[in-house]
Amino acid sequence: MQSPILPGSWLGVIGGGQLGRMFTHAAQRLGYHVAVLDAEEDCPAAQAADMHFLPSDEEGTADILAQEMSRLCASITLEFENVSAELLRIAGQRTRVCPSADFLEVTQDRITEKSQLVAAGFPTTPFRPVTNLGAVVEAGEELGYPLVLKTSRSGYDGKGQVVVRSEAEVEAAWESLETNRAIAEQMIEFEAEVSMITARNASGQIESYPLFENEHSNHILSVTRCPVSSPLKGIEEKAEEICHGIAGSFGVTGLFCVEFFVTKEGELLINEIAPRPHNSGHLTIEAFTCSQFEQQVRAICNLPLVPATMIHPAAMINLMGELWEGGEPDWTKLFAATDSHLHLYGKSDPRAGRKMGHLTVLDQSSSEAAITAKELRDSLIAEYPSPASID
Repeated sequence: MQSPILPGSWLGVIGGGQLGRMFTHAAQRLGYHVAVLDAEEDCPAAQAADMHFLPSDEEGTADILAQEMSRLCASITLEFENVSAELLRIAGQRTRVCPSADFLEVTQDRITEKSQLVAAGFPTTPFRPVTNLGAVVEAGEELGYPLVLKTSRSGYDGKGQVVVRSEAEVEAAWESLETNRAIAEQMIEFEAEVSMITARNASGQIESYPLFENEHSNHILSVTRCPVSSPLKGIEEKAEEICHGIAGSFGVTGLFCVEFFVTKEGELLINEIAPRPHNSGHLTIEAFTCSQFEQQVRAICNLPLVPATMIHPAAMINLMGELWEGGEPDWTKLFAATDSHLHLYGKSDPRAGRKMGHLTVLDQSSSEAAITAKELRDSLIAEYPSPASID
């Protein structure tokens, strides 16, 4: 059995985004040192980390730095799945890596992921692998329209996917993806989108958070609330059973998130797995006894996991780059609001569709918290006088 990795040790993160930043804060609070491997000099995680391994454009430098990180760090984890699995394998020759390179490869490829989930008996959206135009047409005949056509790799936040509503749209949709390996999925008329975050340590202990209920805008998560609405309460036990089954079947060590569709019949269908913390889990920082980031630290260090106990109903709302279009947001009302918690990620270039931060609100119910979060988000839009009103 792996021994626990205790405070004072170094932990590594491959990827330097906001998830790595919040992992770094959690690890440092527990007494660990954190090193980040990312090619962006001013990435959010590197701003907080104790050390930054910065690859150059020269081929092979990332591999060399992964070796250096593995010599320094007692355990290495991920904050973004679109990285080379080979980096994890290189690091894994010298130190623990969580998740494994094998599990990362499964979750990096939609065809592999769904095929292995189905083979293991887990429910997924109906799909067909497609490698050419004719295969997409056949998928449309088998699954019906509309279809969601997705690249097999590297897609996130709606990138790398297109809705195909009829056979007449197939050719243009296929060409737009610019790939010869994709997946055609039946478009699900769902009642809700939910997610569940699960951690597993090397000793085999597993803990899941309750279901999170998610709203999306332009394919990007907008609002998450917990607890879920009453009609969804009955599926929490099934979701946990699926997540625990995935953790065991794939031998996961670390923390992962399963995104589900809830059908009109109340069935759960797996949309995809993220082998890392998840945007929907940000509210765990204030609303639970242990955040998803501390749970990730515990899992990769083989420490005891903390039961996911909710302290207060909550909602989280993403703060997107659009809020900065009229200038710096007006933070006044937000700071005047009780039980609201602002997290900014240190990104210097706000642009449409970019997550700049998030806001978590605690309230008597998650629905009330969601309403307040939206109102506070809208209050951030700076109101400037029109040119005609300026003397």
